[in-house]
Amino acid sequence: MDGHQVRALYDFCGEPGSAELSIIAGEVLTVMRDNVGDGWCEGFNQNGQSGLFPAAYVQVIEATVPTTGSNTANSQQNTGDYWDDDWDDDSEIGQTQAYVPPVQHQPSMQSAQDLYSDTLSIHTIHSVIPDRSIPSVPKKNNKFSTLVKSGEEGFLLCSKKVMVPESEKMFIEEVEGGRFAWISTGESYNCVVTSPKKESKLKGLKSFIVYQLTPTFNNIQVSRRYKHFDWLHERLEEKFCFIPIPPLPDKQISGRYEEQFIEHRRTQLQEFVDYVCRHPVLSRSRVWQHFITCTDEKRWKAGKRHAEKEELLGVNCFHGVQCTDTPLDAVKVEFQTDGFARFIAGLDPVVKNLMAMATDQAKKHQVLYKREFQKIGQCFGALGIALEADDLGRTRGRLNQALKDTGEAYNEIGKLYEEQPKYDWEPLADKFHIYRGIISNFSDVISIHKTAVLKRRECEKLVNEHKMETQQLRELNQRTDVIARALGAEEMHFQTERDIHVSQTIKNHLVEQISFYQKIVNKLQDALNSFDA
Repeated sequence: MDGHQVRALYDFCGEPGSAELSIIAGEVLTVMRDNVGDGWCEGFNQNGQSGLFPAAYVQVIEATVPTTGSNTANSQQNTGDYWDDDWDDDSEIGQTQAYVPPVQHQPSMQSAQDLYSDTLSIHTIHSVIPDRSIPSVPKKNNKFSTLVKSGEEGFLLCSKKVMVPESEKMFIEEVEGGRFAWISTGESYNCVVTSPKKESKLKGLKSFIVYQLTPTFNNIQVSRRYKHFDWLHERLEEKFCFIPIPPLPDKQISGRYEEQFIEHRRTQLQEFVDYVCRHPVLSRSRVWQHFITCTDEKRWKAGKRHAEKEELLGVNCFHGVQCTDTPLDAVKVEFQTDGFARFIAGLDPVVKNLMAMATDQAKKHQVLYKREFQKIGQCFGALGIALEADDLGRTRGRLNQALKDTGEAYNEIGKLYEEQPKYDWEPLADKFHIYRGIISNFSDVISIHKTAVLKRRECEKLVNEHKMETQQLRELNQRTDVIARALGAEEMHFQTERDIHVSQTIKNHLVEQISFYQKIVNKLQDALNSFDA
C-alpha cells in the first residue's frame, strides 16, 4: 500500500522529539506503511515531512485493491500474541485496523465522519488536556456474559466438579447483625506507584510511559505500562464476576507524554492500586500478586499464559468460596438484596453528577477563574499607572504603589486558582471515578444472585412435580446461599470503603479548600496593608 493517500479528519499534535507527525484536519497525507503498530501509520505530508500519526484520525481518499501479500501480513500481525508480540506498542485505542479501502465507491467526507462517530465513543481526561474530542474504543463490561459462559447452572446443579487449590480459596464469616464479610488471609500491605518516565524502542518509533510499582511487603520495584494494567483489569473482570473491579483511567491518544497528564495518570493508577490492595480477595489473587511482584520476563510470560487459561473463572470461582452451610432465610435475603439494588440505583446518578461537578470545577479554576482574577488585577494595575500622570498629587507614590500591589495580589490569586485543582478537585474526581465504576458494576453482581434465585424457584416447582429429588434442591439451596453470602460480603466491603476512605477524601478536600481560601485572604490582607504603609 505504498503511496496510498488519506485525508486527515482531525488535528493531531505530534510529541516534540519523537517520531510522531503533526497533522491538520483536511490535509492530504501519503502513507508509506500502515502496519507500524496497532492504530498507527507512517507517512509524509505535502511539505515532505514524515512520521507517525493515528490511523483513526485519517480517512482513505483513493481506493486501491490490497494484494494478497498485504492481507497475509495484516492477518499475521492481528493474530499475534497480545502481550509478547506487541510489547513495545503504546497504542491505547485497542486492536484497531487503520483503514479499509472501499472497493466499489468512495464515501463522502461527511458520511465517513458519521460512520466514525457511530462506531467510536469520545473520552476526555479532565483538566490536564485540551478540550478536544479524543476517539477511543470503549471497553465493554462483560461480567454477565462471562457468567453465562462459565456455566451458572452448572455451579448451581453441581454438574461440574472443580478442584480448588488452597491458595485460591476465599473465606466468608458471619458478623454482627447477620451480615457477612470477607476474611483476610494475610497481612495488609500497600503498593506505591512512582517514577513515571518515557522510554522508547526502535530508534524512537515506539514510545511509552513506564511506572514503577513497589509493594511494601518486599520493597522490590517492578516496571509496568498502561497496557499491562489494561491486561490485568481484563483478567480480574473475567475471574471475579461477583466483585466489582475498580476502573482504570480512561484511554488516551494525544497528549500522553505531557508532564501534567503523566503525573495525573499516575495518581489515578494509584487510586486503582490502593483499592485492589485494600480488598481482601483481590489483594490475595494470584494474577494480582504476579502483576506486582514478577520481575523476570520468562516468569512473567508463563504467569500471563496461566492466567489466561485458568479454569476458576466467573461462576466457577464460587467453588473456592468457603463459608458455613447454615441455611439462610430466602425471603429475608431477597428483601435485603432488593433494598441494596435500590440503594445502588439511586447512588449511581448522584456519584456521576458529583464527579462531573468536580471535573467542571477543576477546568473552571484553571481557565475561567484564573482569567477573571487576572482581568481584575490588570484593572487595578492600570489605575495605578494612570494616576502616575498626576504631577500635583502629593501622595501619588504611595497610592500608586498600593494600587499596583492590589493588582498584583489579584494576579497571584489567579495563579492560585490555576494550581489549586490538583490539591482538591482532581483528587475528588479521581476518587469518585473509582466509585462510579464500582457502583455501575454492582448491577451485574446483583444479577448473579437474582438468576440463582430464579433457578431455585424453578427447581422447587420440579420437586413439587416429583421431577427432581429433594436432596438435589437442598444442595442447590446451599450453593445459592454461597452466592448470597458472597454478595453480602462485597456489600459489607463497599460500605467499609464508603465509611472510611470516601469520608477521608471529603475531609482532605475540605482541608485543602480551607487552606486555599486562607491563602486568598492573606493576599488580600497584604494588599490592604500596602495602603497604610
